[in-house]
Amino acid sequence: MKKFFLFSLIFCMCQAGFSQHETRLANNLNAKKICSYNAVDHALGDVSQFQNPSTAMIKSTVNLGPSETHIGTTLYDLFSNYNIGNRFHRFADGTITGVFMISLESGFPDRGTGYNYYNGASWGPEPGIRIESIKTGWPAYTPWGAEGEMFVSHDFAAQELYILKRQTKGEGLWSESMFPHPGGPDDLVWPKMITSGENNEVIHLIGCTNAEWMGQNPTYVYSRSVDGGLTWDPHDIVIDGMGEDYYLNVVQDRCFMAANGNSVAILYVDVWTDLYYVRSDDNGDTWETTVVWEHPIPFFDPATMYVDTFYCPDWSGSMTIDDNGHAHVVFGLQRGISDESGSGVYAWNPNNDGIVYWNDMMEPFSNDINALAPPHLNVPESELVVDENYIGWMQDVDGNGVVELEGIFAIRTYGMSTQPSISVDDYGQRFVIWAANTEGFVYSGGDEPVNYKHIWSRAYANGVWGDFMDLTEDIAHIFDDCVYPMIASTSDDHIHYMYQADIAPGNSIDGDHDEHDNYWIYGMLPKSDLLTGIQEQQVTGNAVVSQNFPNPFSGISSVNVTIESNTNLSLVVTNMTGQRVLWINKGHVEKGNHSFNIDGTQLGPGIYFYTVISGKSEHTHKMIIK
Repeated sequence: MKKFFLFSLIFCMCQAGFSQHETRLANNLNAKKICSYNAVDHALGDVSQFQNPSTAMIKSTVNLGPSETHIGTTLYDLFSNYNIGNRFHRFADGTITGVFMISLESGFPDRGTGYNYYNGASWGPEPGIRIESIKTGWPAYTPWGAEGEMFVSHDFAAQELYILKRQTKGEGLWSESMFPHPGGPDDLVWPKMITSGENNEVIHLIGCTNAEWMGQNPTYVYSRSVDGGLTWDPHDIVIDGMGEDYYLNVVQDRCFMAANGNSVAILYVDVWTDLYYVRSDDNGDTWETTVVWEHPIPFFDPATMYVDTFYCPDWSGSMTIDDNGHAHVVFGLQRGISDESGSGVYAWNPNNDGIVYWNDMMEPFSNDINALAPPHLNVPESELVVDENYIGWMQDVDGNGVVELEGIFAIRTYGMSTQPSISVDDYGQRFVIWAANTEGFVYSGGDEPVNYKHIWSRAYANGVWGDFMDLTEDIAHIFDDCVYPMIASTSDDHIHYMYQADIAPGNSIDGDHDEHDNYWIYGMLPKSDLLTGIQEQQVTGNAVVSQNFPNPFSGISSVNVTIESNTNLSLVVTNMTGQRVLWINKGHVEKGNHSFNIDGTQLGPGIYFYTVISGKSEHTHKMIIK
């Protein structure tokens, strides 16, 4: 591997006060940042001059950098084959847990689950050994009971699942047991787990078969326990909506689980089948299926069937269920093709780049092959709209109107913008983070230079998606490829997230580079940094607008307005998706006091925003209908 000794740069960094990163900088001598850009040609066209939908929304984090902590180190760097599971959790009391696959020995004979815990004041020491007694991988973590925690991981060699649990999070001994499957498939791997119920007492577990089962190869089977995993009922069933009557197979690591209260959902993100989720609102007794994106060809088999190029998910996605019960889904984009010579996915083409947002108050996407075409391609059949359901893309960092890439590289099947993770807070504000190839940050330690991935974020409030923010723009990450981001489903005044960073793009297990240290990093960022300009605001004008009263409410709530001069006066109510649901126009009124009455029975429970428009001024507040 090529070596680039940047002693002068490192010296300047150290002099600038970045001594805490000395070890990492010393390990990053085979990487550098290149400030010039070369054209890159590709079989699908010149992709080095990729045009952005928008170039004016980037916000620098130089002065707003989040607080970060190294919580773990590992040589093993393949965090997921496709989709990221549940491995980062923030509790209601502010404590946090992060788990990851840890191995500190070459060849990974010691691989297992690394665990770290934030007790409300500080993180524990970086783990140096796995928790399990045997070699495992692919952990899925969840709270359990009032104070406990548990996770599941697989022993791939034996095709078995292991469950570890303890009564009090962050302390005490773990108990370890093998997941039983009498009468079910005898080969279960790549598990996911989550809990629901008032005290996280209902455990939901899915495991992927490594052979044919119930007419599919492979498939996911579902089990549920209400006694801490001592018994399971149902046990190893295929949920209706995911079985052979609907799909050829359900493949490992393409599932994501979400829960809130008594609701639980399993999201499935694929290139060759629908993007859908099955959901239960009664702790797993009954399930319903929602198709978010319908595949152009039902029961499509890429090995034997032909389809022309079509726009599709990139196998990465996540979802959350908010406190009002609404489902929110995000996923990455790419373009797929299958022909007589076999299947292929053009994940590496920047023109197919993007992060898509959808919620259950929106119409599902159709099965048109161009339904998920990025808006900047101007494909007439595209159903994506910038800053509505198309919310993320690679950014024009230098502001010259195009994204210039030094080289094209994507981890496995992921797209250029990929691995999105979403959280919705108590006020209905949405926060999305994802990994994306980033202009201006270039790795030159391999055969060809390629752009590093950074962690990007946007927020939604008051009916508007805000600025883009590079969460890893800080000089500490000048030599880092930042991937596998996960945002906590709950928050306070900050968002909380975890991601993996290392010096070279790709995975050592895939032969992309030699084995080296990978760092798991926890970050927190004030929400205000993402919400600036889109939060509730009092626009300077000639009116004083009250908060509606009562609030929350279920019947009638009033808004009082005082205006200083004669003007036109109206009130507009929008829902969380920015749709106008109520308009009250008083026309031209005299100066003085006026009031609006909002009838909550006509709108339904949820979070809304009302905007009073007086002349050219606008005043926006949030209200809650219960």
